[in-house]
Amino acid sequence: RAVDLTRGEVLTYHGDLIPAYYHATCAGYAEDASNLWNIDAPYLKGVKCNFCRDSKHYRWTKELPLWELANKLKDGGYKIGKISSVMILSKNRSGRVDKLEIKDEAGISVILTGKDFRQLIGPNELRSTKFDASIKWSALVLEGLGWGHGVGMCQWGAYGMARQGKSAEEILKFYYHGTEISTIDKISNKQ
Repeated sequence: RAVDLTRGEVLTYHGDLIPAYYHATCAGYAEDASNLWNIDAPYLKGVKCNFCRDSKHYRWTKELPLWELANKLKDGGYKIGKISSVMILSKNRSGRVDKLEIKDEAGISVILTGKDFRQLIGPNELRSTKFDASIKWSALVLEGLGWGHGVGMCQWGAYGMARQGKSAEEILKFYYHGTEISTIDKISNKQ
């Protein structure tokens, strides 16, 4: 029904189609695309989202044995021995890890972006880059928030907004700043 009701409609910014990125749960703040992919698009700026709190992915914990983390690093081409510490060096304004440092007992360290660390661990294992890290009992304990890269529309947030009576257009304009709903024939005629 939704597809039929919106047939031919597209989301545009200044008359151009946009890449409408989305994710499962932002956990309070959608990510700015420039932080993740170096895309400086005005319609993909981070936005504070208070609508996804009911998501079952809002809060999570992941434990990873240190030997498994060391193996993942080695498989990724990093030369590191027995891990002694994992420290978050910086987070961005959305609370996602910007950089973290992993050290081994010999003092050798690897510095990774949060994005690269998530890819190394696996995006379904490490649900987002919005986490805190600690070592307990020879395991890395990651306590995090949200699921996905965080750019664009938060699906659970959109669901929460819809439950509060917001229209599809209001939801899209909230997550994609300055956009308009247009029709594909207007886009086709423009090109």
